[in-house]
Amino acid sequence: MNYTELLDNLKDGKIDEINITPENFPEFQKIWRDFPSQNKVRGIAGKGGHIKYVRAN
Repeated sequence: MNYTELLDNLKDGKIDEINITPENFPEFQKIWRDFPSQNKVRGIAGKGGHIKYVRAN
């Protein structure tokens, strides 16, 4: 999965959310830590380690 593209699409308003599961998180985290627009995206923790990333307003 191309998390860089997904994050850019989320930041730009092309998609509404990204859902990350505990299984996907290690791969996602590698991209997230270097994502330059973290202040435009926020994560919402869910049950069981699931995280929904949405565009910050």
